[in-house]
Amino acid sequence: MPSMLAGLASMAGLFLRIALGITLFASALEPHEHFWRRALVVAAVCAGVIACAAATAVGSWMPAGDAAPSRATSYAIQMVFFSALLVACTAAVAYLWDASVWASLFCCSAGYAIQNLGSGIGEMAWLLVRGTGPSAALGREEPLSAFTLMAWAATIATYAVAYPLVTRRLSRHGLEQVGNRSMIVMMAVVILMVIGFDLVIKGLCELGIPVAYAAMLRLVHGFVCVFTVWMEYELLVNRRLAAERDTTERVLAERERQYEQSRETIEAINLKCHDLRHQIRTIAGGGTVVDGATLDDVAREVDVYDAAVRTGNEALDTILTEKSLLCQREGITLTCVADGAALEFMAPADIYALFGNALDNAIEAACGADKRSISLVVRQAMGTVSVSVENYYRPNAAPRFSGGLPLTSKGNTLDHGFGMRSMRAIAERYGGTLAARAAEGVFHLDIMLPR
Repeated sequence: MPSMLAGLASMAGLFLRIALGITLFASALEPHEHFWRRALVVAAVCAGVIACAAATAVGSWMPAGDAAPSRATSYAIQMVFFSALLVACTAAVAYLWDASVWASLFCCSAGYAIQNLGSGIGEMAWLLVRGTGPSAALGREEPLSAFTLMAWAATIATYAVAYPLVTRRLSRHGLEQVGNRSMIVMMAVVILMVIGFDLVIKGLCELGIPVAYAAMLRLVHGFVCVFTVWMEYELLVNRRLAAERDTTERVLAERERQYEQSRETIEAINLKCHDLRHQIRTIAGGGTVVDGATLDDVAREVDVYDAAVRTGNEALDTILTEKSLLCQREGITLTCVADGAALEFMAPADIYALFGNALDNAIEAACGADKRSISLVVRQAMGTVSVSVENYYRPNAAPRFSGGLPLTSKGNTLDHGFGMRSMRAIAERYGGTLAARAAEGVFHLDIMLPR
């Protein structure tokens, strides 16, 4: 019975350390609407798994004597158990947080690596205190032993270092853009190199290899854990840099297209004016009146100049001009009062993405509304920039909200609904906030950004 209780306590402590390591990264995600209710379900399942694992003596709590399985069998069982636990944790993250499977894989594999790093540091301290061999292994199983205290102290210290170096940066950048299938490779690395290597080292220590060799293996295992987290972070950052590069190229391409469109419009107006000159000369000579159709054509060409927006910010001018032309084609009135210079602290890619998503959503809603109008106001006061977008929508098509953000109205939720989350991530990256509400047929989007 004491060994059973010791196994239960040790297993529960391990589960808790793994959960904290994964939460360290998952805290950057948006919690599910019923997060706490689902957390209770996950906790109940974990309690059942812990009880079953302790009851069946998985891993370190294998039966002794002739009934004990071989080391190879014990190693295989532990590998399968911890690998399955990693997969189960991925499902739990996707269940608790509003995250894609790739973001869940990122959080779980990185959390596992950080937990193994802290556990390895604790193991290193235990080696220096108790050495290797069966006697040291037995001392690990004692409840509230020095080994348990060392493991917790090393884990907490590791998490405290990892938070400012990695996790806090992830909170600023967000995890919505994690979609790299390389996460599957990183998961395999965690299973084989982090978990598998850790189990091999523990087995060798139980056999009594020299402490110097065990310490060297622990150092290598620590480097593997750090390398795993670093590689996953690089995958995330590179993904974001690639997205920013694509957006910047889109801004430049749009400006070039706008320039070409303006040049063609000017040429068209010049041709119309040339025709008017001839008709004016005809009028002066006592000829017929000016052709009304010609005047209408000139008016339509001149209307394009009304769509050109000048706010003092090139990226904002580009996106507003593009959306103004779209509003003209859709018969939507776009009212814009914007101090573009107030957004000079933002990257052009972020401006294009923020206002592009906001106006795309507004135009889509306004197209089906009785009142086709959109209002955009950008102003600064007291060191803060405020962005306000208002548009009408169909009274019977009021948006539904989850977590403070409207849900997509499209049927395919896997490919849609990321625009609002992306906008909030951009606002939070600059230390700001985003709020949305709908009332009396009008959708209100308010963004506050400290300068």
